[in-house]
Amino acid sequence: MFVCPDCKERLENLFCNVCQHQFMQVDGIPQLLSKDPRYHKAGEIGSVYDDVYKSHSKVWEDQGRTPEFIAYFAGLAASLSTGDVLEIGCGEGFLLSSLRANQLAAIDLSSEALRKARALVQVTCCLGLAERLPFAGESFHLVLTVGVMEHFLNDREATREIHRVLKPLGHYLVLLHVHLSVWESFRQKIREYFYPRLRPVALAKWILKKLVRPISQPIQRRYTRQTAHACLEDCGFVVKEIIGTNTHSHAPLIGPQVLVFVARKP
Repeated sequence: MFVCPDCKERLENLFCNVCQHQFMQVDGIPQLLSKDPRYHKAGEIGSVYDDVYKSHSKVWEDQGRTPEFIAYFAGLAASLSTGDVLEIGCGEGFLLSSLRANQLAAIDLSSEALRKARALVQVTCCLGLAERLPFAGESFHLVLTVGVMEHFLNDREATREIHRVLKPLGHYLVLLHVHLSVWESFRQKIREYFYPRLRPVALAKWILKKLVRPISQPIQRRYTRQTAHACLEDCGFVVKEIIGTNTHSHAPLIGPQVLVFVARKP
């Protein structure tokens, strides 16, 4: 099902007849990164996350990726489509393993993440870049990203690629963290760990994670609600709904900095 990320020609045994490039496969995972020199940084980012996933498990749980959130987000995805689904930046595969879909596909910049994901769920996966998706146009009914949009090297190109691989009337479900001021961040930590309910065990885990092998992420840009909305609309999407704790109090989101955009391809 793969195409050349640059030429978009269907690959035969991972070979592109247009650009004459033979892509590699390592441990059964196709390495389908773009040859465009603008995206060479993707390899460096992948190495950062390889180290993260080798050193940690349940990496993002303290950032809100709890079992309750995964169940909620999977249910939200199922309400949009259970057809062909692509997750960009699948990480360890916890969300993938909870999705209902006719066919599951996933990409990540970390081979270590993809190895963990494959151990959890049957999925067609590859090392790949959102800005150069190795899939044919109109391949998916639904595309998901969770905490990934902030990491796109070129958010407009990545979002246009997502638009390209979606079928007409397909959906893009995206969770991102918007920028909070220092005071807003402080208030959020108070709410998470001290008030209205003291959570000493969760607080201790958070502090320990910050002190022992802390995770430093190569975030490319900070969004606001308005700039994220603009990116989606500039790339051809219609934003149907924005889910946050201020408007959807039942949603198990970690705080007001987390928003879920439900966007549709016309």
